[in-house]
Amino acid sequence: MFDSFRLAVRNIRYRKKRSWLTIIGTLVGILAIVALISIGQGLENSVQSEFEELGGDKVFISPGGNSISSRFTTSTAKLTEDDQQTISNTRGIDEVTGTVSGSQQIKYSGDTQFLSVTGVPTGENSGIITQSQGLEITEGRYLRSTDRYSIVVSENAAENAFDNEVVLRSSLEINGTKYRVIGITKVSGNGGAIYMNIDAARNLMDKENEYDQLTTRITSGTTPQAAEENIRESLRQRRNVNEGEEDFSTRTAADIIDSFTSQLSLIRGFLVGLGAISLLVGGVGITNTMYTSVTERTQEIGVMKAIGATNWQILKIFLIESGIIGLIGGILGIIGGLGISYAASGIISEQVGLQMTPGTSPELILGSLAFAFLVGTISGLFPARKAAKLNPVEALRYEK
Repeated sequence: MFDSFRLAVRNIRYRKKRSWLTIIGTLVGILAIVALISIGQGLENSVQSEFEELGGDKVFISPGGNSISSRFTTSTAKLTEDDQQTISNTRGIDEVTGTVSGSQQIKYSGDTQFLSVTGVPTGENSGIITQSQGLEITEGRYLRSTDRYSIVVSENAAENAFDNEVVLRSSLEINGTKYRVIGITKVSGNGGAIYMNIDAARNLMDKENEYDQLTTRITSGTTPQAAEENIRESLRQRRNVNEGEEDFSTRTAADIIDSFTSQLSLIRGFLVGLGAISLLVGGVGITNTMYTSVTERTQEIGVMKAIGATNWQILKIFLIESGIIGLIGGILGIIGGLGISYAASGIISEQVGLQMTPGTSPELILGSLAFAFLVGTISGLFPARKAAKLNPVEALRYEK
């Protein structure tokens, strides 16, 4: 085995240019697969951690049901203060509060944009919302109950929504009314762009005694699934609807995570498939290189057979050689893929504000190495068989 390995390495080094061109094909395929899997796994872990931190003990209720029959009533279904009171009296619920939201026309420094405006509670009722949406004031202050014409703007909207950056004490016009910026905030997940006192938002959007979402904090010792079912049962009784005909929907952090990961898995599977195609092309390149190598080394094979080399020994030399080519491509592809994933993670963390670390599990690294070696070995199988079956006499007579 050692002699076979030594001969394989010698042959690869002897044909450096051709070997490196062949290795590049495998390298690109493994690089794409490792980078995509690593980025996808890191993004999934980060989002899961973020949701568990912000909403692990919360249940979110929205108007409009998920069943086919309830879809026809989605436009008229509303969440009211009576619903809020019903939920607050439900077993396993510690606290409940609501928000209103909608897209509004915003004018600033001569520029007009449509942005999401969210009305949030203030005072002691604001804790659930600030935690679930990851609101963290970086400049200025948060809203108070007396702030009728004051707003808080997300960092992303402040920096990117308008031609000129929005700063503290800036004046934004929303549907003809001017509001002063009193705070800039970080936002996690799918938070809004502009936040205002919920009473002011209700007047602005004409949503008196109405909520677009209710957020609950569950009591200690109650699972989100149990609390969710209790809420659904209480609302069904209050609204007098049967199970499966609800005109409202509930979600937990686990539901949001499952929905995100399922969509991410589909995208990741498609992209990994493209990487696998690149690896297949690399395998075809290895096969072509090994066939060329067999042709060039026909006399050498004849000499080895004449002095006693068996078919298995010849086969083994070529299989090891193709496997090494795949393995080298795999090692370089893993290094490049991890480098790309770390660079992409840094960009995502900076642009999106989501702290992300790429997935670099031993299973990914060892699996990629094994896969690259296997692809190389399989790609060299037919050329190796051709070499092993050469007639020694005809091989010795062969002229290049």
